[in-house]
Amino acid sequence: MQIRLKLLSLLLIPLSILLSYLYTLSPEKWEQYYSLGINKCTIQILSKITGIFPFSLFEWGIYVGIVSLIIYTLYTLYKCITDFHSIFKLLGHYVLNIGCIASILFFIFIAFWGMNYKRPHFSERYDIVIGEHTPQELGELYAHLLEVAGKIREELPVDENGRAQPLGDHHDIFDRAQAGFDIAGQKFTVLNGNYGKAKAVLASPLMNYTGITGIYSPFTSEPNINISVPAITIPATTCHEMAHQRGYGFENECNFIAYITSLSHPDPDFQYSGYIMAISYLSNALASADRDLLLSINATMPDGIYKDLVAINEFWDGYKGDVKEAAEQINNAYLQSNGVEAGTASYGEMVNLILALHDKYY
Repeated sequence: MQIRLKLLSLLLIPLSILLSYLYTLSPEKWEQYYSLGINKCTIQILSKITGIFPFSLFEWGIYVGIVSLIIYTLYTLYKCITDFHSIFKLLGHYVLNIGCIASILFFIFIAFWGMNYKRPHFSERYDIVIGEHTPQELGELYAHLLEVAGKIREELPVDENGRAQPLGDHHDIFDRAQAGFDIAGQKFTVLNGNYGKAKAVLASPLMNYTGITGIYSPFTSEPNINISVPAITIPATTCHEMAHQRGYGFENECNFIAYITSLSHPDPDFQYSGYIMAISYLSNALASADRDLLLSINATMPDGIYKDLVAINEFWDGYKGDVKEAAEQINNAYLQSNGVEAGTASYGEMVNLILALHDKYY
């Protein structure tokens, strides 16, 4: 009976795939009843429950899972050695149990959040239409963001090296992040809701080697933030992970939502963090479109912004290596498996969204 139940649990994988497929048949209705209905309610309740704990349950769950897997694997090997005649039975149980757990976790992932990869795009809902733009138009927006960001930076404190700093530590940033969503939610209503706060990752220094700045956990509804990165980037990263919490899976859309909510925020450190994120993406896009134009605009870049960008680049240059490349490949495979054809390249697609946003509202 127990083995039969375990075998039946494997059917949760094709059931999960079927649910995702059904979403694609009528995405508007599924978004209304699932993404903006049942799922949104579930995430808000779960995030409030897990928010009671001051640490990331997801992070500790990973540690417990890894230790448990190691212990179970070693135990199985020990049993195989001491009872060699039952080796195939023991290995069969081992594979079945691992498959069972994987199947259940996959179903929870899809049912609790993963189907949101199939929902209509945020930009489509608000008629933010991506169009063709010339390198000159890209350069004009880039120059405009530099000018505005330079003025906002004057309101921020700096460290001993002259680099801009947020108005508080990461706890304070997490406490204040909701304000950007509250204001942006007046225009973009899907961003509204009462969710649990973001949480710091204890192993943040180790995350630097992977190049990962944040992880959203669908299992606990927790936005998890790497807090050992340059501090001025943490506000925008927090908004990015909070966008995942609101049921958006695509990275370019979450970057776009982070940009909107950061700029909507009443505090200058959030605004500046959002601008710095956008400036980095626009700079890379303009470098590919018209490098000479980029260089001419950069010649007028405010010194403070230049210091901040250099500091951020130097920070990440110190973590280049095989681990980061492997992590990027894994992340790329994960995104593509969930329908993001561009993989990690989708992060840069937010440039087109920003251009479309400014065409519509500015």
